[in-house]
Amino acid sequence: MNTKRKVSVQIEGRSYALITADDEKYVQGVADDVIAQIKKIVTSTNHLDTRDCAILAALNFCDDRNKALRNKKECISKADKIIRQTNDLNKTRLAEVINENTALTRKYKRLEKENEQLRNALQKAVNSAQAEENEGEDDEESDEIIRKMRQQQISLFD
Repeated sequence: MNTKRKVSVQIEGRSYALITADDEKYVQGVADDVIAQIKKIVTSTNHLDTRDCAILAALNFCDDRNKALRNKKECISKADKIIRQTNDLNKTRLAEVINENTALTRKYKRLEKENEQLRNALQKAVNSAQAEENEGEDDEESDEIIRKMRQQQISLFD
């Protein structure tokens, strides 16, 4: 927590005691700005006294402050507008990504189902081919048995 203290500055030959929480160097810098503004006004208008120059300097500082505050408000307004637009774009992009993700998820599920169907069809084809191969072997064995039986029949009757 900043504690307030007394800082003295000299402006146009007069000493001013200020109570402030700011750093002495900062306060002296502000006083130097006031002195520079008064000197600028004194050099541009020779017929004004120090008090009038101080009033004009105060008016210039207030004008500069008001313009800075207005500029700050405009900057904040522009920043807010940019933030809103960015949020809107992000929301739009997020919706697009969600839709794309949903479509890809559906496609993935469809392809998984199709892949499962192809796997099943392949397994059936393999099973069928194995069955045919086994039947072919059984047929050969049956043919061999029939041939042997005929030979035995022929030899029995001979």
